[in-house]
Amino acid sequence: MLARIINPIRNFNPQARLFFIVLVGMCFVVDGVYTVLLNLYMLRLDYGTEFIGLVNAVGLLTFASVSLPAGILGSRLSTTLLMKIGAAISVIGGLLLPQAELLPPGLRESWLVFHYALMLTGFSLFFVNGAPYLLNVVDTAYKHRAFALKTAGWSLAGFAGSLVGGLLPGAIAALLATTLDHPAPYRLTLTLASAVMALSALCLLRVRPLPQTIEPAEIRDDSPREGPSLTGALIMLIAVMTIIRLFQVAGTATVLVYFNVYMDRQLAVSTAMIGAIAALGRLTGVPTALLTPSFIGRWGIVKVVIGASLATSICLLPIALVEHWLAAAIGFISTMALTSIRYASFVVYILDLVPKPQQSIMAGSGEMAAGLSFAIMALGGGLLLSLFAFRDLFLLGALFSFFGMALFCLYVFVSKPKRKLKPAL
Repeated sequence: MLARIINPIRNFNPQARLFFIVLVGMCFVVDGVYTVLLNLYMLRLDYGTEFIGLVNAVGLLTFASVSLPAGILGSRLSTTLLMKIGAAISVIGGLLLPQAELLPPGLRESWLVFHYALMLTGFSLFFVNGAPYLLNVVDTAYKHRAFALKTAGWSLAGFAGSLVGGLLPGAIAALLATTLDHPAPYRLTLTLASAVMALSALCLLRVRPLPQTIEPAEIRDDSPREGPSLTGALIMLIAVMTIIRLFQVAGTATVLVYFNVYMDRQLAVSTAMIGAIAALGRLTGVPTALLTPSFIGRWGIVKVVIGASLATSICLLPIALVEHWLAAAIGFISTMALTSIRYASFVVYILDLVPKPQQSIMAGSGEMAAGLSFAIMALGGGLLLSLFAFRDLFLLGALFSFFGMALFCLYVFVSKPKRKLKPAL
């Protein structure tokens, strides 16, 4: 599997390879270690699901709010500049957030909310501009492979981060002669992981606009540029894709935000086991992401998006309907595997719908929708759990995801005669 990742990377130019390195480092922390430990850390600080939902919701809502402006700025200025600024902001937030434990209770809550939002602000700037940047530094013929590798690298980083997040607190607790009921092991693990993110982000200092002499028809500079203005039809298209993704992501959002809380509180599963399951879920996303170009070549990108979206909704049912750690693990792992396929195919699909100068805006609106979906499910989930059960929350996520798939099917049916609005460039 590693050979299938490393060998294709060698065929890309140095700029693309540097991007992959930074992406792995960022996702190792944000989508790996923090996904496993942030909620558990707040539980150890004696916060309940309502406050945990609030922290996640504010952070994710911030991610959503920044995404569209990030895309607009990327289309007007430089995607490289926005990625560098975003990585720096994310590192600062990641390093400072775990220090909340050292503060008195009155300041601790504000500190947690603010610095998680700060970390996701930076991650939004980096991630939104990363998609069009990658699309513009690889040959068009290899765009599906590039995004498959991007998704695989993201999943592999999440796997490593989840594994570290599950195992390192226990090792630190042993060194400190304390238990995993104390917040200190979680604080130190989050801090060390953010230091790794800082080291990887330094690679962005070497990212430069590519020379125009290198395959100018296929590899484009990302310096400031003028492009076609947004027409009414283009705005409508972006709005439709944004709404589709808002619902499409809801199931995955529910699982990623509350899976560790469900396993810890409802099923009394150990931190190490939660981390191992989360890591395995991320790891299964690697081969499925790498197989996505083959799936697209065989069935077409539309059928792949629909199939992966539908299957993701179905995979949430074992978590909701069977109150057992094994059923929850199977549902989580399957969801992560299929999410890689859905993401890798859907992002390329929507970016191909618009002119190249507007791809940053499409990417920004898409990530805004994803962040908003995460925020709604995080905040709504915290409130829902105060009245109902985890089962109801996971069923709601599955229903929203199914509705997103249905909306996409409706769009494909209505727009089939003329699917692209891209003018000749």
